[in-house]
Amino acid sequence: MFERFTKEARRVVTNAVEEARNRSDARVGTDHLLLGALDTRIGEHLGLSPATVRGVLDRIDEEALVAVGIDPSLIAAAPRSRPRDQRHLPFTGAGKDTLKQSLREAIAMNHRHIGAEHILLALTTLPDPDRATRALRGLDLDPAALRQSLLETLHRAS
Repeated sequence: MFERFTKEARRVVTNAVEEARNRSDARVGTDHLLLGALDTRIGEHLGLSPATVRGVLDRIDEEALVAVGIDPSLIAAAPRSRPRDQRHLPFTGAGKDTLKQSLREAIAMNHRHIGAEHILLALTTLPDPDRATRALRGLDLDPAALRQSLLETLHRAS
């Protein structure tokens, strides 16, 4: 499947792994893939920056901590540990499923390649309460409306 990835789609995956490392996460999830996808021309086209999404994800994390009675400031002050294996971070199940869905998105459009746009389209199909979906909603974006907008843009381009 990865042989079909364009340079930009490979950059999405590379960016996602780097985002996971920067956040000291042990696995690469859909939120990291969203950040990676937005750090491409697609993000520029949509007017969404990874920094804005990081802020929403931080807010989601803080809300989760408060919900279980933990003061987020205590976590922010604590030193973060790095995952042990710096060479390889595994993907979450949802992260893997998103990459598989990106292939299905490309096939449905009769594209022989998988681009960043296919990964972002796959991210719009995730159910609530997925972190990427929650991040999009935190930006006041409806994943279904974003999907429709992406599909219209792609159809006009082809």
